[in-house]
Amino acid sequence: MHSRSYSTGALRPAPLCRRASSWRPLVAGALGFILAVWITPGLVCGQAATVELSPLVAKSTFVSSVDRNQQISVALTLPLSDANGAAAFVQHVSQRGDPLFHKYLTPQEFANRFGANQFDYAALKQWAAANGLTISQESIARTVLTVRGTAAQFESIFNTQINNYRSAAGDEFYSAAVKPTIPNAIAGKVSAVIGLTGGKTRTPHVKVGKVFGENPAQTTAHNTADYGGTGPGGAYSPSDLRTIYSIPTFGNLDNQTVVAVFEQGGFFKSDVEKYLNKMNLPHPPVTVVGVDGYDGTVDSYQIELECVIDIDMVIAINPNVQEVLVYEDGIDTFQVALLDALNQVATDNKAQVLSISYGQDEGNQGNDAMNAENGILVQLASQGITVTASSGDQGAYGDGYNYPYNVSDPASQPYVTGVGGTTLFTGKGQLYVGETVWNSSDVSVAASGGGISSFWPFPSFQGEMDPYFITYLGGSLTYRNVPDVAAVADPNTGVAVYSKYNGGWLSAGGTSVSSPIWASYLSIVNVGMRYSGLGNIGFFNPILYNVGYWENPFVVVGAKTASNSSIATDGYGKPGNFLYPITSGTNGDITRYPGYPGFSAGGTFFQPLYCNATGNGSIIGGLFATQILISGTQSGTQTGNITNFTVTPGSTTAKIKWSPVSAALAYVVTVGHNGLSFSVIDAYLTKDTSIEVKGLIPNDPSYSATLWAFNASGFSNTYPIYFTTKK
Repeated sequence: MHSRSYSTGALRPAPLCRRASSWRPLVAGALGFILAVWITPGLVCGQAATVELSPLVAKSTFVSSVDRNQQISVALTLPLSDANGAAAFVQHVSQRGDPLFHKYLTPQEFANRFGANQFDYAALKQWAAANGLTISQESIARTVLTVRGTAAQFESIFNTQINNYRSAAGDEFYSAAVKPTIPNAIAGKVSAVIGLTGGKTRTPHVKVGKVFGENPAQTTAHNTADYGGTGPGGAYSPSDLRTIYSIPTFGNLDNQTVVAVFEQGGFFKSDVEKYLNKMNLPHPPVTVVGVDGYDGTVDSYQIELECVIDIDMVIAINPNVQEVLVYEDGIDTFQVALLDALNQVATDNKAQVLSISYGQDEGNQGNDAMNAENGILVQLASQGITVTASSGDQGAYGDGYNYPYNVSDPASQPYVTGVGGTTLFTGKGQLYVGETVWNSSDVSVAASGGGISSFWPFPSFQGEMDPYFITYLGGSLTYRNVPDVAAVADPNTGVAVYSKYNGGWLSAGGTSVSSPIWASYLSIVNVGMRYSGLGNIGFFNPILYNVGYWENPFVVVGAKTASNSSIATDGYGKPGNFLYPITSGTNGDITRYPGYPGFSAGGTFFQPLYCNATGNGSIIGGLFATQILISGTQSGTQTGNITNFTVTPGSTTAKIKWSPVSAALAYVVTVGHNGLSFSVIDAYLTKDTSIEVKGLIPNDPSYSATLWAFNASGFSNTYPIYFTTKK
């Protein structure tokens, strides 16, 4: 068990006597969501406005002055005109039972209601042109204006010197050597200047287990209770993953599903094509969207692998995805690239889900960059776009900005669902056996990122859980806990991917795998929501932490949870009951960090606890999707009673029928099968009154079926019908 104290001073940017243009996150409002309170920009104390240097500069080695002709992008950010109103709108649109629930805005509607000052924005554009800078990215909401010019231009304009540095870890980056001075002409209009002093340029979270080459031995289905898959080299294939996590199949009920991924460079489409062909997957359009004029150049082994992993996992989990949008920016610092990609996703408004497999320590990312991201993430939430992000691959320690604990941005952002990593164990037929916290720190720290934010305060969605479930394993009730959920990330129990650039077929891991897995799964759940007339999931965390509860037969119903007591069934501990709990392992390494053990998992299947390594757990696809669909609390007519529910089993099929239920928008049939350790739950969504379930095991007595009739106001359901298939 681990605990840690934090100073409240870490919450906000360091005070600058020069101006009060930074914004400070506060917990406010009836629902307690994060509100972004902007202080009106303006010069104070009579001093020039300056930009803080990256903390990496002091810890790194000078390499050289940058080429004065080198092209650099700088993002000028502006405050929303009504940041409180925008945050409050997200509260309403994301809260079940609220009249505005899932009534999202278009990008233009968001700009009209909450966008930054149009006159300031126009003035910035004029200023950029007058100084010979090229505008490479604009924002509908007028919160970001990205300009591009030479290093010499920016050194002159901002009165600084830009150098190349090498960090202690060997990462090369450029940064201003002295604090850049913001010209008076724009100092009163911008909230931040981002890109002159940055951290690492590229920040992927990907790990390689084994490289199998171009023609690895074909692996057949395992017949022993051993982890491993049926993909090349024994790594997990798409069908393995869908079986392991009981991924529902109703993604085919919608032909408009679009998932986006953010990348810091290009990839070879031939690698993706070979993967899809080998895995017998469809070939949906994979559309590259160049950000800031990026041309898709492939110049990094690690980034190319990151790209294909993200794309492969999206299609692997949801073969019915209609399009994958790949937002690429390989020419800018991570801070600028991420900010502009988020802005482009919001502007395009095509994707329902966005996955981000990159990140760096909050301290290295910087307060200005995180605040700017948050402003666009509010916009994405207002538009109904779900965002997932990898929690990092260096355990509780991150890049080492603060000693010893760090969490990764953007996974720590309150409007993002942070995804941690696990080591996965499966048995015969690739049925789920269990997971532990991923930690393979045998050579260097390689483990599921997670911990406690030193910047974002405790969000109200985590307050939906009993405090006991958060604090027992070292979580905070003062600051945001990361991650929220988890999935396989251990490269030694990894997924099969193909990258000719990286040696052919290989086993891959890192939280770069777990984030797109969750993003793609949520795209399927999103299909179920839209098919049932419930709208896009949107900002997922309030649903995740408030999705109803399962009445545990081993505890007293309605008992209030207290320290050292068992789980209560009055609604506390909700997510853990519908996700696979991770009950063992740690993301720490006491051999390298004596006295700092990281964060450990704990609890049991019947007493799941939140942990700052894997969050609330991993995917029980059909069960969790069902609970999301049926947990409506809008005012309206309740569904009627279910009658004439019957199951007629065959040898490998079962025909399930029922009579129409009044006021039902749709029906979910869940079919359970007792696997090696847990009951596998498959979910079937329909508006008809009968389905046929296929692929059952002949002469198997382990099946049960339950029917759920639901609408936006709630559900009615049956007791399970247990049945045995025929020989």
